[in-house]
Amino acid sequence: MSLVAWKKPYLLQVMLDEEPENPREECDLFGRMVCWHRKYRLGDEHFFDSPNDFLKDLVLHTIPENIILDYVGSGKSHFVRLVSIGSHAPKKGLYETETVEEDGKPLHSGVRVECYDPYTKKWYAEDFFREEEKKELVGCLVDVLPNGDLLALAEKENAVLPLHLYDHCQLHLSASPFLGHAVHAEWDSGQVGWIYATAGEIQETYGNTSVENMEKAKKLLLSEVETYDYYLSGQCYGFRLYEDGEEIQTGWGYFGSFSEIVKEIAAEFLPESHRDMVENLKEMPDTRTYTLGYGNFVEELEGMGLAEEMEV
Repeated sequence: MSLVAWKKPYLLQVMLDEEPENPREECDLFGRMVCWHRKYRLGDEHFFDSPNDFLKDLVLHTIPENIILDYVGSGKSHFVRLVSIGSHAPKKGLYETETVEEDGKPLHSGVRVECYDPYTKKWYAEDFFREEEKKELVGCLVDVLPNGDLLALAEKENAVLPLHLYDHCQLHLSASPFLGHAVHAEWDSGQVGWIYATAGEIQETYGNTSVENMEKAKKLLLSEVETYDYYLSGQCYGFRLYEDGEEIQTGWGYFGSFSEIVKEIAAEFLPESHRDMVENLKEMPDTRTYTLGYGNFVEELEGMGLAEEMEV
């Protein structure tokens, strides 16, 4: 695709950038994209074998131990719980209290991690930890918590947004599901990962992690998702600008909708008196126009009977 507008002394050519640089590799980024897909390599490079591996790593490295203990101990998880054992139980209200004996003698005080099996609909003991084994206890909890709980914990300190891919004729990426918004989305779309920024990165960028700054961080992450969506769907453009027959400006790698891109180019490179020329862009019949020059375009326009109309 190549479109041309001519209004003396300027001629503007706008075309698809058929070899755009990957914005996840070439741009200065705020967030990180972690994705898994059997056909496509998406997002940023990472070494997590599964979403569960990623979520466990994020929680272990960004969420304080007390928040993890309180989450499970207060019953927020429907699949993992803590049961206190012995006379020195944790503070009242956090865990159930239970006395367990082994060979007729009470066990040392501590807590037992129990997990729920949805198939048998029963709780089973995972492991026992003494009171001083806090780090080991937290590690066990993170290891057995399901993805939904891990995500809920990760979101307490970090900005995390889901990534949904729509694969139908072309690729599209969004932080919102495509169901109800795209044809055959029930078969051709689904979540493929997340984009996130840690609390430390948000604090470094905005000064602190206030509610307002967390919202700013999420908006910035959304803008990166939008740019990557334009890249995946092929919505990237370049232009050449001529003045009195001489090429004076060229640019590539403009991601966005075509209508917005031509307005951006006009505002940046054309005088106000000529910005309206982008409203009269005409498609060239010969799409192989990367190597064509000013004279070729004028000749094409004259052959189409559009030269006089466009040079006014």
